[in-house]
Amino acid sequence: MSEEKARNAAAGQRQKQHVKAQRQAQDNAYSKYHLTRKNEEFMYQLNKQLDRIGVASADKPAMLEETAQQLVAGQKQGKTAKALFGTPTEQAKELKNPKKTPEHISKESIWLMAIDNMLIFLSIFTFMFGLMYWMTPAAMHSQRAGSSGITAILLVAGLGGLLFVYVARQLQPTKNKEGKWVQTKPMWFRVLTVAFGLVVWLAVYMLASLLPNVVNPRLNQWAYLIIAVVTFVGDIVYRRRYHITGGFYGNRRK
Repeated sequence: MSEEKARNAAAGQRQKQHVKAQRQAQDNAYSKYHLTRKNEEFMYQLNKQLDRIGVASADKPAMLEETAQQLVAGQKQGKTAKALFGTPTEQAKELKNPKKTPEHISKESIWLMAIDNMLIFLSIFTFMFGLMYWMTPAAMHSQRAGSSGITAILLVAGLGGLLFVYVARQLQPTKNKEGKWVQTKPMWFRVLTVAFGLVVWLAVYMLASLLPNVVNPRLNQWAYLIIAVVTFVGDIVYRRRYHITGGFYGNRRK
């Protein structure tokens, strides 16, 4: 029994020495960056998390180099590793499965965001009219359906989704040669782009309200409320399914 304890103690000691040597080697590797002690600890934990989630050894140096460089730049601005990346676990997942940046937005993803915005606008308008007619039933008896007709709502929501994506792409910053996000479009262009989008959307809203009831029927309040709930829930599922992080909810970018 004493021999077994001795072997276990010796194995534990060797493990401690191995961990210590490994930590020392990594500290030496990061010393050239002149990181703070907390940032060095972040890099050490990040390396462990990359191993844990199965990142190939050949891919790790580039990932660690990229993170270290960003930490160096962040230190100069007083930003902590947590502010830049969150936890080591979150950064490891981001490095393994990076989110698409605006540079990589494809035609397919543009349509995905447009559909996302259409669903959101559809849920907003149907909820608004459903709630209004539920609270004031007398409004349901107006002669013309106008903008509350289902065809008008579909047209306004559909065009709104397309216009929102168009305007957002026109205003989107781009990366310069230094890797920084900069706004290349002049202020006058951005103001006119937003104004153009709003004018077109309002024009379609007004024209759609002139559609005759035969092609633009008004549904009852419960139908509108049901459509609002279904499209809202459907949009949440849709965003998760296609990993959409931009659109009407804003765009998250590191």
